[in-house]
Amino acid sequence: MQFNTFVSSIQDLGYCVKAPNLQEVLLEPILLARQGQLSKAKVHDLARQAWENELRPVLVWDLLMPERVMRIICNHLKDWELSHFGAIRVCDPGAAYWLKTHFPEIPIQLIVETGNHNLEALQGWCEIFSESLERLVLSIELPEEKLIEYCQTLPVPCELLGVGLILLFYSPRSLLVNPLLESQHTEGTEEIDSLYRFNPDSPLYLEATAAFADNPNRHFPTLETAHGTFMFLDKDQFILDRLDGLCEAGLHTVRLDVRHLSQEDNVAVDIDKICRQILENPAKLRENWFRETRAPFFKANRTTALFPRMKSKLSEYRNDTCLAEVLAGESGKYVVFYTWRSFEISQIQSMVLPTGEAIVPQDVIFRTINGEPLDSFEPEQLLVTDWIKKAVPGSLLLGKIS
Repeated sequence: MQFNTFVSSIQDLGYCVKAPNLQEVLLEPILLARQGQLSKAKVHDLARQAWENELRPVLVWDLLMPERVMRIICNHLKDWELSHFGAIRVCDPGAAYWLKTHFPEIPIQLIVETGNHNLEALQGWCEIFSESLERLVLSIELPEEKLIEYCQTLPVPCELLGVGLILLFYSPRSLLVNPLLESQHTEGTEEIDSLYRFNPDSPLYLEATAAFADNPNRHFPTLETAHGTFMFLDKDQFILDRLDGLCEAGLHTVRLDVRHLSQEDNVAVDIDKICRQILENPAKLRENWFRETRAPFFKANRTTALFPRMKSKLSEYRNDTCLAEVLAGESGKYVVFYTWRSFEISQIQSMVLPTGEAIVPQDVIFRTINGEPLDSFEPEQLLVTDWIKKAVPGSLLLGKIS
């Protein structure tokens, strides 16, 4: 099992050279990477020096692009020396196909962290990109059991995030800068400019925190670059103390993403010490980590656990015993029914909710939408009653057919 990490300076390469089991470095140019801050010249220079230090440079191209942007970027790439990179990692299938077509000799590392969580989809990408595909970058939303299965089954090596920020939200829109600029007239430029962090190669890199109205004391790291806005969990993904099973299953690469712990222009500070601690005492490394840590999906992904409860249980009740259906209601005030067939009020037996729960309405008085009370009803009528507790749209009124 090897490690890789992001680099942005000569100092970063120095840390990586001293790091055990770290053989690959990730380079993020402004043009291609969502969080990129490196110019074309800087990326090529770092790639050259990485090779000289026996490190393999990988170019990061993780933008998702519409066709217009894709054409512009591909025209720019004609002037790049892509052969200077050991591999190119991409997220957009269009970018991967363009590389396979125009540079079939360059290995592709396909990022499948969003979606593509089932084995059949991953095997499909392996077939489509065949000889060009060097690695799949898997999602942290897969539990350990699935990760082990995929590492053992897929025909290409796999990579997983071992430590780093957990992305909660991404939008290609500007969600930080535009509001700041709009408020500039009233707040003044000094306070606004203090939020920006510029370097000579980056036109925009704005770091902030965001909080929600119902929990204002919990601040989530938020970032805006030229390619959009990101919000991250306030706790780091950390599975470096639980790699044994994945290692035995054949996981090829563990990514160490410590960009959020950067110092000045260096984004791999102390990566050599981190790698040594992973090999020597990962439990202590977690205990002393810079921020709180989590691995929310590693034991099990329970995000679909509620699906069976959310699925309607009413299909079996849509038969001759179904008298009417709840169309709408307002809590504490009224419920609106749509009648399916002719019936009388004495035939009503119960009401079944979408969850499958049955309730017995008590002393219900039905009225027309004009307020006229009724005891017998015709199909396709709209009826109004006083509020019935738990009645929600989709609930069915059941009875017996005489």
